Amino acid sequence: MSLVINTNINSLTAQNNLNKSQSALQQATQRLSSGLKINSATDNAAGYAISTRFTTQIGGLGQASSNASDAISLAQTTQSALDQVTSNLQAIRDLAVQSANGSYTNSDRTSIDTEVQQRLAEVTRIANQTDFNGQKVLNGSLGNLSFQVGANVGQTISVNVSQGVKASQLGAVAEVTTGDISAALNPTSGSVTGSAAADVTGTPYTFTVDGNSVTTLAADTTAAALVTDIQGQLNTAAPGAYTVSADASGVLTFKNNTTGAGSAAPVIAGAGAASAVGAAPVSTAGAATSLASEGLSINGTAVDLSGAKSLQDVADALNAASVSGVTAAVSQDGKGINLYSSDATKGLTIADTGGNVIGANAKNANTAATYTAGSTAAVGGSLATGSVGTVDSSNDLISRIDVALNSVSTLNSTLGAIQNRFQSTISTLNAQSDNLSASQSTIRDANFAAETANLSKANILQQAGISVLAQANSQPQQVLKLLQ
Repeated sequence: MSLVINTNINSLTAQNNLNKSQSALQQATQRLSSGLKINSATDNAAGYAISTRFTTQIGGLGQASSNASDAISLAQTTQSALDQVTSNLQAIRDLAVQSANGSYTNSDRTSIDTEVQQRLAEVTRIANQTDFNGQKVLNGSLGNLSFQVGANVGQTISVNVSQGVKASQLGAVAEVTTGDISAALNPTSGSVTGSAAADVTGTPYTFTVDGNSVTTLAADTTAAALVTDIQGQLNTAAPGAYTVSADASGVLTFKNNTTGAGSAAPVIAGAGAASAVGAAPVSTAGAATSLASEGLSINGTAVDLSGAKSLQDVADALNAASVSGVTAAVSQDGKGINLYSSDATKGLTIADTGGNVIGANAKNANTAATYTAGSTAAVGGSLATGSVGTVDSSNDLISRIDVALNSVSTLNSTLGAIQNRFQSTISTLNAQSDNLSASQSTIRDANFAAETANLSKANILQQAGISVLAQANSQPQQVLKLLQ
């Protein structure tokens, strides 16, 4: 072994090892003081990049969870208001049903309508004044709301709150009124109308009415006296079977009441027949009620009117046809039918080949225009003009309230369902955040057990290195002994 002075290899080796143990001691001290295994990119470049991305995601997921909670709060606020809207609409419907009853007078209905108008105003007030964070949530102004429920762009949930619940935004229906169609359901009896004025010269004559003998009197010098005389004799021969009348010119008409609708015209015969009804009387057979071949259909669904003998029968048949969204009621004057449809897609299309139900008197109630069979009446109108002042308006309001309640309940159900979805979203976000936090901990957090061992090791190496370096630095002094 050579002894040298200029280069102390042992000292250099001891210094290098001391520097290494110093670095290890600093690293262990830093990790234990910060609790992090990666304190900068120099510790682990890839791990540092991954950990930073995880930090971004964890922060975003936390805020997304908060966003979903805000959405639930908005939905709950809206639902509370909708519950009150529903309560008012139900009360209005009850009042409309009450007003539609025939036992009430117009004055009674006016009193009922006072409350109806107040409740309609309250529905509109709720819609205009319900807000969340300064935004009106029930007047239809928000449209679609997009809630950020993820840490990244595009991770959203959209909620449609475009349905406003003001009175003017609810209750659109299609409505067609048939007008007076009572003639189509009124049976007629057979009759005979004379072709000339009856003989009232005071000369008696004899004739028969369906074999019932009638003899006029010399005192029958006016048409009125003649009618009274003939009617009396017929009432004796066949009580209630015939009705005799005369027009202004003295022409007699004999009506057959015996068999009712569809009855044959009375037969006037005998030597005095010409004196009673002239040489060429006009006979008219009675017409019975029959809508069996009417050919009525609503929105493509045929309606069987074969058994209809009255307007109520017609209304019942229309309702029994179960056309989606369509209802019918006899009009207040008892002469027509009012039809309502809540189907916003189809409106109300009524075909009528017979023309006895949808005729010249039919109207589109929303536009007041004439309704032509086969055309489509679109939904329209709203609760804003609703009233219970008449039976017809009460029925109209009932139909519109049903549509309004369906709209409100649909919106309420949507908000309830979306709350459940947001609750599920929050649970998912929390689980994702927990898993990312666990992954980030694995990458970045310091293992205190291992780091305390490293610290102890580095401390011992430091102390040993300093001692060895001191000895290595003293070795060149041994050369002096060779010079003695």
